Amino acid sequence: MDVHGAVFNPDGEFIPTLFDRHPFPTLLIVVLVTIMIGITLVGNLMVCASVFLVRKLRHQPANFLLVSLAVADLGVAIFVMPPALLHLYFGRWVLGSSACRFWTTADMTLCTASIANLCMICVDRYLAVCKPLHYTAKRTRKRVLGYVAIVWIIALLVSIAPVPFLVYRNVRDTCQVPQNMFYQIYATVIAFYAPAIIMVTLYVRMWLAAQRICKQDRSTRCAHIKASPAKSAVEFDGKLSIRKIHRPSALLTVVKVQLLSAHHTFMGENKARKTLGVIMSVFIVCWLPFFIIALVKSQRTFEVPQWLDFLSLWLGYSNSMLNPLIYCKYNREFRIPFREMLCCRFSTLQTVMRQESFTNKFGPVR
Repeated sequence: MDVHGAVFNPDGEFIPTLFDRHPFPTLLIVVLVTIMIGITLVGNLMVCASVFLVRKLRHQPANFLLVSLAVADLGVAIFVMPPALLHLYFGRWVLGSSACRFWTTADMTLCTASIANLCMICVDRYLAVCKPLHYTAKRTRKRVLGYVAIVWIIALLVSIAPVPFLVYRNVRDTCQVPQNMFYQIYATVIAFYAPAIIMVTLYVRMWLAAQRICKQDRSTRCAHIKASPAKSAVEFDGKLSIRKIHRPSALLTVVKVQLLSAHHTFMGENKARKTLGVIMSVFIVCWLPFFIIALVKSQRTFEVPQWLDFLSLWLGYSNSMLNPLIYCKYNREFRIPFREMLCCRFSTLQTVMRQESFTNKFGPVR
């Protein structure tokens, strides 16, 4: 490749790029992908900033898993997407063998970490919904940071551990991860198929548990209302007339407070469960085509078209862009900080969050 970006083969003949062959579609794709990279960068930076700037989010240990997910997706936007964009533009790899090894290693590490974080978030939510009393006491910062460490160890097992024993393909201006059949099975099972199965299984169990909790909650409230009617007290006034004063039972008041607290907690976990369901569905739609094609390519039964290879790859990368957008859409605790940061109102962020928290608990101030 010369200084003007033209590509030549070893015989000195000019090789047209994808832009030379299809200028307008290629330009449109490059613009869209550049926007996608920008949104991925900004969105995941705001997730990290929200957790570290907002006291309420920072004091929730589970949010460190969200930061770990955002860091992985941020790494995809910085280290993986730009070289992949050049690969897409030229239709071939033009950065050399050393850059190819770095890119494929970063690709496998960061994408696997992103997927493993989603799986660990699902495990955390499952324990919070199905074992709330037992797990809440153990959901400490140290424990969640242990989950984060496990996620990144899994990512390194997929990408770094096999490197000395595998040959990276960089022949005829192509750059791909090792196409060894056994490695592809090993990598795809750990990076996608096992996490996907775990997430689907746990989400179904969460859904069933949530339905069961709703039924028990309704039955418990009805039973307490029937068993604890308001007590009547008799009081004599100055004219010796009898007046009845209705006072609610102290026991009933305590029960109502406890039920209300449990209801708010369950509603919070219910919203988190719905958000997780959307994230899980988007994750499967984005990554399933790529990992199916990865297994097909390793079998070498037939050649996968380059356009399909690029499409499945960028569909997978789009998951890193969509994760923060989903939190902005479905999670109010992140939507408010996102709005304030986009409007550059950093100094009033804590005040706005306190006002929103007060309004949610006690209603608007008149």
